[in-house]
Amino acid sequence: MLASDLVTLLRLDIGDTAGEMLGDEYLARCVTRAVYALNKDAGTSFAVNGGEVTPDPSGEEQELLLLRAHINVCSLMRSITANAFSFQSGDKHVDKTKQPSFWADLQGDLEKDYKDRVKKSGMDGGGGEIVDDPDSGIMAAPAVKPVIYESGIAEDENAALG
Repeated sequence: MLASDLVTLLRLDIGDTAGEMLGDEYLARCVTRAVYALNKDAGTSFAVNGGEVTPDPSGEEQELLLLRAHINVCSLMRSITANAFSFQSGDKHVDKTKQPSFWADLQGDLEKDYKDRVKKSGMDGGGGEIVDDPDSGIMAAPAVKPVIYESGIAEDENAALG
């Protein structure tokens, strides 16, 4: 699947079909970041090569990629609107200082939805990181691998003094 196809779908999701809010290069970056985040979160193995996402994501994987890309858009918009302004002139008043918090609220809602959907999708999440689920109070490490040492190998104590 072409990354540009995902950008077009992402434009629909964020309500920017005319391309007035963000350029294609920003959205392409959000899609690329989403690919690597989904790989880490769900144990998938997608790559972006030459503007193409390989292997072709299935329907559910494509929706998860778009949802993660939407989260990246929110993060980007928080950065862009961080220096928003407020002014008043006579009876006119413009206040754009609350925009970053609105984007943060949307990002939080989307992240919760994303985590729930990854968990329900049955993808293994083999990223090897510690997962903390505050709702259940359980902390689990999904990719813990034991280390086994052989006995019988002894170092020469005087080797370092040598």
